[in-house]
Amino acid sequence: MRLTLVVIVLTLLALSPILLIDSILTMLPSNSIEYSGENISLSGLANSPWVYALGMSVPGFGVEAIATQGKSLVNVFTQFFNSSVWLAVCLTIIVTISIVASILSRSVSDAVKASVFSVTVVSALGVYFLHMDLKPVLYDLSLKSVAVDDAVATLSLVIIAGTVINIIAVAVLSGVLTHLVLSLKTPPAPAKRVETGAGETGRGRIPPLGTPPLCPNCGSKLVWRPEESKYYCEKCQIYPEEVYLSI
Repeated sequence: MRLTLVVIVLTLLALSPILLIDSILTMLPSNSIEYSGENISLSGLANSPWVYALGMSVPGFGVEAIATQGKSLVNVFTQFFNSSVWLAVCLTIIVTISIVASILSRSVSDAVKASVFSVTVVSALGVYFLHMDLKPVLYDLSLKSVAVDDAVATLSLVIIAGTVINIIAVAVLSGVLTHLVLSLKTPPAPAKRVETGAGETGRGRIPPLGTPPLCPNCGSKLVWRPEESKYYCEKCQIYPEEVYLSI
C-alpha cells in the first residue's frame, strides 16, 4: 500500500512541471511549432504528456538519425525540444523524483521500483498521446501520410530510447540516496531488560519462559510468582536456585 502511494506521488510530481510549463505556454504567443508554413499547436493539456515525454527523452534524440521520409519533420521537433531548457527540466525531474523517493520509501528496492515505475508511466503516456493527439494534427497538415507515419514512429523510438536511459539514471540515483537516508536514520533503541532485586535478569511480572520448568528436586512443574519474579515449587515449597540462575 505504501509503495502504491509513493508511485502515485512520484508520477504526479513528474507530470507537474510540464503541466506548469503548458499553462505558461498558453499565455505566450509562441505556443506552436512552424513547419512548411503551417503551425503545430503545443498548448492544451491533451498535448502536454507527449511534449513532456520528448523533453524527458533528451538522451534519446540521437535516434532521429533513423528517420527517412519524415526526417525534416522529426528534426523540427527535436531541434525545438533539444535545448538547454529541456535538458534542465529532464535533470531536475530525475533528481527530484530520486530525492522524494528516498524520503518516502522504507527500503532501497521500494525507492527504485517507485522511481522507475513513475518515469515509465509518464513516458508511456507520452507515446500514447503522441499517437492519439499529435498524429491526427499532423495528418491535417499538407503532408504525405508516409512522412507523418515515419516521423511518429521515429519520435516514439526517441521517447523509448530516452526512457531507458532515464530509468537507469533514476534507479541508480534513487537507490544511492535511499541507502544514504536509511543509514543516517537513528536506529531504534534496544529494549530494556528489567533487573530484579536479587540481580537476576527476568521480565518483571511476565514469566521469562513460555513453558514452566520442572523442579530439580521432585520433578513437578514450577509456578511463576510475579511478586517475587521467581519460579516456586508448591510441593517442595522452595524457590529452586538452579532453575532461577539458569534463566
